[in-house]
Amino acid sequence: MFFNGNTFWFLNGIIFVVIVFALKAFAENKGWVMTWWKWLLSGIWYLIFCTGFYAWGTLIGENFPMPGFRFFLFNTFLSLILGVGLWRLLAIKPKTEA
Repeated sequence: MFFNGNTFWFLNGIIFVVIVFALKAFAENKGWVMTWWKWLLSGIWYLIFCTGFYAWGTLIGENFPMPGFRFFLFNTFLSLILGVGLWRLLAIKPKTEA
């Protein structure tokens, strides 16, 4: 099966690396200063975002479609709220000395 094989995890790793480099390029393009804690918060947000999809698929596979869909909706709402907060935090310009 595809999801149990090494190819799935290899492609999943490639996608993760592409997302990290895309965020780095996007942040540089916007002029954002990315510190270690901003990268950490971005990674935590991405983990929360992906958990909704992974858990939804797992619960559907375990024959629990409605709880899976409810969890997916809750996690999407939570990710949206946290994503807006993270976006505002990343877009803050650092204070410069006058």
